[in-house]
Amino acid sequence: MNYLKFTGLFILSVIILSACQNKTTNLTQKKSPISTDTTISFQQISSKKALPAAIGSPTDSMVKGHLLLPFAYRVWENNNVSKVINDNWLELYRKNGKYYVGKAKYKITYEKEEPCSGLPTETIDSENDVLVFFNIANIQHGAVDSISFPNKIIPSNKSFEFTYKNDRYQLRASGIEFYKDEDRKPNAKYTLKLFINGQYTRTLIDQSAYHDTATELEFIGDLDRDGKLDFVISSPRDYEESRTIVILSTAAYPFVGTVQFDC
Repeated sequence: MNYLKFTGLFILSVIILSACQNKTTNLTQKKSPISTDTTISFQQISSKKALPAAIGSPTDSMVKGHLLLPFAYRVWENNNVSKVINDNWLELYRKNGKYYVGKAKYKITYEKEEPCSGLPTETIDSENDVLVFFNIANIQHGAVDSISFPNKIIPSNKSFEFTYKNDRYQLRASGIEFYKDEDRKPNAKYTLKLFINGQYTRTLIDQSAYHDTATELEFIGDLDRDGKLDFVISSPRDYEESRTIVILSTAAYPFVGTVQFDC
């Protein structure tokens, strides 16, 4: 009898212990926090899945190293542009009034000494009328839908509106008046915001450094073929700088390419 009583108590203890463990496990799973990490790696940006727009100033988190310009790059400390661009790169170019993305058809022209800096240079020359070179996986080959615009510069407190695929786009500018205000307000800001169907979507430009320069639209079109528009914008901070920004609807952060040619 004592044996049966001991066995029954042992089995009951096991059942109670198991139930407690299951309950603890369930509570632990329920309390596990959901990840809020918003750090975006280049591999995530390169995926075809749409990503959320960057929060805050887009100039705080730009992706470098995936954009090159048809320009002369200075060679110093073994920093050669010819070692960066290769057959995997693409180019956005104009032909007969239309825009296309294709394999980069380029050659590197070497100059032993640039008159201004005294450094050697490597220039990326293309067979086509190229706006920019890139190695961004989202961008698709072929003819690109594009939007024409009457003026490259959208003045402060003005907007530019247009329609694409039944969506109403609006670019709203605020801040300094280019080639005027920066002499009196060198740290004044220029902001360009995108609204779609009346709703704020993202900030394209939020820049506070201008020295005889301006933010200018270079291209508006669907580079990644997702049915939403992308932007190529020239926005140098100094007259001795060339700086191009590519903003894709499927990437959380802009891509930027910069060339300095100061003396």
